[in-house]
Amino acid sequence: VLENEERVRYLGINAPEQGDPYFNEATQANSDLVARKEVRLEPKDPSRDTQGRLLAYVFVNDLFVNEELIRQGYAHVQRPLRAEYRDRLLTAQKAAWQEALGIWARAAGRNVAIAEIHPDAEGKDRENLCDEYIVIENREDAPLDLTGWTVSDEANHRYLFPSFVLKAKAAVTLRTGVGRNTESEIFWGSRGPIWNNDGDTIFM
Repeated sequence: VLENEERVRYLGINAPEQGDPYFNEATQANSDLVARKEVRLEPKDPSRDTQGRLLAYVFVNDLFVNEELIRQGYAHVQRPLRAEYRDRLLTAQKAAWQEALGIWARAAGRNVAIAEIHPDAEGKDRENLCDEYIVIENREDAPLDLTGWTVSDEANHRYLFPSFVLKAKAAVTLRTGVGRNTESEIFWGSRGPIWNNDGDTIFM
């Protein structure tokens, strides 16, 4: 928020929203970078989002704030990425992921992985939502209670696990469409596609 109460939406990144893990940390990191400092805004066309916020890249002297929040692990890239700064933002995200910083921190003692992602359903995605899916694998030697876990993407579509226990050394397929949950398949219940065919990020 600027001195004139203008709200700025940082271009190219998504940060945790209120209620999400790392929201407080991300908010503090942003405050540390920009509060009571002179910032330079680099807006682009369109200059505002649907909520009326100014869309811009943000700089404090030579520091690229959008990039720094990603580098610290308190934001991730937003797709589709514009050409400007694309490589810098993706490089920062890769570094944060490799160092397991912030939102990329590994769940301690949890050997769970995304074993497969199938974003491009056969035919038209919107007409075949159950052929869009991800496969979640429990690589532990014990059952894993996923109740209350969430799966989300870069656009903040979010799936909340119901009461569900994934057996040891087993996998479950999370399908985008509507269906009846079983031990091996669960259904998001979405009325539209979730995963981008040209690339996306999965958060658990």
